[in-house]
Amino acid sequence: LPCALSQFCQPSGWQLFTERNPPTFFVAVLTDINSERHYCACFTFWEAVESAQPQSHPRNGEGEEEEEEPSSPVQPAQLFAPKSLVLVSRLDHAEVFRVS
Repeated sequence: LPCALSQFCQPSGWQLFTERNPPTFFVAVLTDINSERHYCACFTFWEAVESAQPQSHPRNGEGEEEEEEPSSPVQPAQLFAPKSLVLVSRLDHAEVFRVS
């Protein structure tokens, strides 16, 4: 496989977004150092990322002796990360990749 395939699949980087973007599909031809062509079909979709740790509301008057209220978890903003599926072929059959 071409060594820079990950940068090719995500040219804008692997950043997280607060909204789910629509899926994208494109086909491109990569030519290696030996002039061999690799036909790449790239399908990218956005997958929700789960938070590693729940957050809590700070209690009012912390340190003071008052009746304690149970802390309720704060729901963190949902984030979406790009995930790509790439088919690499030496055969030029882009229409098959799109339909499959």
